[in-house]
Amino acid sequence: MICIKFTPELIAPCGMNCGICRAYNAYIHGVPTKRGKVTHCAGCRSRAKNCYVIRACPKLGKNQIQSCIECDTMPCEKLSHLDKRYREHYDMSMVENLKTIKAKGMTEFLVDQAEKYRCPNCGRWFVFMTGNAIHVVT
Repeated sequence: MICIKFTPELIAPCGMNCGICRAYNAYIHGVPTKRGKVTHCAGCRSRAKNCYVIRACPKLGKNQIQSCIECDTMPCEKLSHLDKRYREHYDMSMVENLKTIKAKGMTEFLVDQAEKYRCPNCGRWFVFMTGNAIHVVT
């Protein structure tokens, strides 16, 4: 089993933590794709212009900024729409993640994420988008 360490590289420009994403974990663990059930994602930063937020944002697309946190219009309409969907379906806010990064810094944010997504029973991480503690790392 692959061990994931939360790093700044796993934090997408929109504030998503790819380390807890179901599609990213399926990709890194080699779970076979299954139409409508299992999708793969190599992570938002490595996907570059295939990322929904990067495609929608001229500043990110032209590398004028590296994260939505650097934008004076944050959250924009696209990020607000994505954030609303994630809050409703997964109880996770990208905008709140970005605000935490801005207030506390990346290191403290990563520590907070490690605590938030650790299974209280066994101490391993779990994938938040599944709604249950599917263990993906040790």
